Amino acid sequence: MKALIKIFSMTLSLVAGWVGAKLVSEIWKKSTGETPPSLGNPSAQHEEALAKVLTFAAISGASAAVIQALTKRWTRQLEAKAESH
Repeated sequence: MKALIKIFSMTLSLVAGWVGAKLVSEIWKKSTGETPPSLGNPSAQHEEALAKVLTFAAISGASAAVIQALTKRWTRQLEAKAESH
């Protein structure tokens, strides 16, 4: 059971990270009207001003940290419930 929960938590972390990255990119597109200057789009990253690239990096990093913390907290609660039953 513990191995299954670990596999589930890894999968959940990957999916949550992917969804978070997509969400940040979509919010950036809607708020600025421009393609986000991410590693997935190197041409936009090289063309944009350094301030925009750094802003996007800070927002992306902060959102990833929040998603990771929430995912870990939720999976720890799930593990504790599984161990108590």
